[in-house]
Amino acid sequence: MKNLTIVLVLVLTGCKSPKKDFDFTFFKWNIHESYYLKFNSSDTLYYVDVYGFKEETFFTVLNRDEKERIQDVLDTLIFPNKDTYESQVEDGETNAFVLKDGNQTRKLKIHGHNGPNQFWLFAKSLDNIKSIHQFIKTNKKIDLEEINKMVIMKVPSTFVVDSLK
Repeated sequence: MKNLTIVLVLVLTGCKSPKKDFDFTFFKWNIHESYYLKFNSSDTLYYVDVYGFKEETFFTVLNRDEKERIQDVLDTLIFPNKDTYESQVEDGETNAFVLKDGNQTRKLKIHGHNGPNQFWLFAKSLDNIKSIHQFIKTNKKIDLEEINKMVIMKVPSTFVVDSLK
């Protein structure tokens, strides 16, 4: 009987799906808006509005279905070897994706309808999720350092501001 109990406990604990531990950040920029979405293993979705000269952080709680759909996409998304697809045209939409899963970090920046179609579709679905939620403002600071390396243009060291005196 004791052996049967041990086997039963092992089987039941082995049937639980392991909790994924990941950190996902999405960035969208176009002439009308600029924002980040930050999602991890919990059900909280952070929205950081950086349009114009502001940076405001908000959050919402995803329902189980939304969380599972995002997780399913992240589980099946294949990041290409090339991490940047850009257009020669300066206008258009830019989307960037950073997925940290364990010790592995995968990145992709797409612009002007260039890049894998599955990422454009994923960006659209994330934008749809954002648009249907009511977000609550928070003072929480979201770590955007990794994705900002991809999307924020560095000022060249030779850049000089010409002052009018």
